[in-house]
Amino acid sequence: MDDIIARSHSRSTGFGIEHDLLFPKRILSEEKFSVLLEKNRKLVKATLPFIEDLYDIVKGSGFVIILTDGNGCILNLVGDKETVRDATVLNMVPGAYMAEDSVGTNAMGIAIMENRPIQVTAQEHFLNAYYRWTCSSAPIHDNDGKVIGVLNLTGKSSLVHPHTLGLVVAAVKSIEHQLKNSVLNAELNETSSYLDAIINSMSFAIFSVDTDGIIKRVNNTACYLFGIDKKDILNKNISNYLGKWDVIWRTISRSEKMLDEEVSVENIPLKGTYMMNAMPIVMDDFNVHGCVLTFRDMKRVYKIVSKYTGMSAHYVFDDIIGRSSSLLSVVDFAKQVANSPSTILITGESGTGKEVFAQAIHNASSRHDAGFVAVNCGAIPETLFESELFGYEDGAFTGAKKGGRPGKFELANGGTLFLDEVGEMPLEMQVKLLRALQEGEITRVGGSSPIKLDVRIIAATNKDLKELVDQNKFRLDLYYRLSVIPLKIPALRERREDIPLLIKYFMNLKAIKLNKDVPNLEPETYQMLLRYDWPGNIRELENFIEKTINLNGKILLDVKDEQEFRIKYLYKPVKDTERVSLKSLSEIERDTIRKTMDLCKGNMSKVARILEISRNTLYLKCKKYDIEYK
Repeated sequence: MDDIIARSHSRSTGFGIEHDLLFPKRILSEEKFSVLLEKNRKLVKATLPFIEDLYDIVKGSGFVIILTDGNGCILNLVGDKETVRDATVLNMVPGAYMAEDSVGTNAMGIAIMENRPIQVTAQEHFLNAYYRWTCSSAPIHDNDGKVIGVLNLTGKSSLVHPHTLGLVVAAVKSIEHQLKNSVLNAELNETSSYLDAIINSMSFAIFSVDTDGIIKRVNNTACYLFGIDKKDILNKNISNYLGKWDVIWRTISRSEKMLDEEVSVENIPLKGTYMMNAMPIVMDDFNVHGCVLTFRDMKRVYKIVSKYTGMSAHYVFDDIIGRSSSLLSVVDFAKQVANSPSTILITGESGTGKEVFAQAIHNASSRHDAGFVAVNCGAIPETLFESELFGYEDGAFTGAKKGGRPGKFELANGGTLFLDEVGEMPLEMQVKLLRALQEGEITRVGGSSPIKLDVRIIAATNKDLKELVDQNKFRLDLYYRLSVIPLKIPALRERREDIPLLIKYFMNLKAIKLNKDVPNLEPETYQMLLRYDWPGNIRELENFIEKTINLNGKILLDVKDEQEFRIKYLYKPVKDTERVSLKSLSEIERDTIRKTMDLCKGNMSKVARILEISRNTLYLKCKKYDIEYK
């Protein structure tokens, strides 16, 4: 101690401190002290309870308790009134520095310089004015061992006792422990906040459950998905909501996980069937301490399935090529009914583009974000029809997949189910389809619980359903249920003015697909294509053009007598509506531009868009053909 005091006196002399100094050489202004106090707010807050406890011990005995920062500036001062008054007389007040370079040797200054607890009494102080005091101080360290403050107990020199320093050291140890806990708690809170932010960002519901099945944590998505408040479900038993919880827990308790299980969630506002994953929580002791459950809305699952299995609609009304009045009237009507929930029956010959219209209707409706599921009723074996449409439960029949499987109706929930070739549907299945449409729900094969669904039906056929009704091959009640909104697609021969556009479109499309140049068709060949009846409609024309591109413009007719075919369609009598076919390509182009301008009432942007050319090209062609424009 003598050596420590001697070193401090030597430093004090070096700092230019005089023995008869009365006040600290450094005292902060009120403004600067406020800044310093805010900087040390956590230290002051952490030490306050211990200072109060310490004062309870020494209260009435003439002591004052002082807290300084790591540089010796007084942050807080608590004590008996008489002692506080005596300290104030010497400017030993908040904002004053008790470091050696401010007041010379004292316990607080030495504790900082020597980084150790110490007691300084009477003449051991450097200032004569402090001879009346005995001071016991201990440095306060942060978690890294840095001195961030000093706790000091000052009283009359006659009260000197080793136990006084012991009290200070014990209080400092408690303060350091509290500071450490505060840091740990802050880190835990930060970790918890990060965890909350992470689980709340998930697009699926998350529950954490302990070994007793008590729900400990849920994310915001769970509240939205199930229509619940956290306060209503936290600390409740998960078995209240999952009927098969005992079975699930038996699997989890063996440290096994469950993936993609369909479960029924009950006793919540938005009860229903959800896709669940269950993962055990395993700690370092390799024991299961609970589990994490995740739930996905089946509609969202089906939407994802539709997205990655091609069950989605790609075509829109702008993809439908043609400007004939017969086609445009059908397109306009389809746009009007697109957003209706009513069933649509699309009729037309094979190859006219019934599914293209169905997809365009779906994409123009409010259901465009949900799935578009197409079913070819003519391609499903009769024995599998019900399970394909309605799905099946686990163990419903031999060969059924474990866990069951949703049918096309469930996959289309919230979206559109397209029943292509609906006239091929077996009579027995027609009864079940009618019931599903009337009730708005289905029951899986082997199941007993009905599943409520919201599905818009678009059916299509190339057969005369009324004729099938007369032949007792199609139910009349189902026919009326499907044909609420009838939509008939014209055959290609009924809209011949669209054939040039389709030829041009498919020539470019197939050339790109086959990585070939667009060939020039001979005028004779072009005239035959315009006159041909195209019994296979657009599909036949598309396949023919692809074959022609493969042969670099040479046509290969799939007919018994090619010569007879050429004579028939090359010299076929021309009706007034077809007389455009005898014109040159330049004449056809000129008339097409004029007619389109008339239909669009001179809107050049719209004309260019319909003709699939730029406005500059359109203006050049107008100049070439001497066509007036605004």
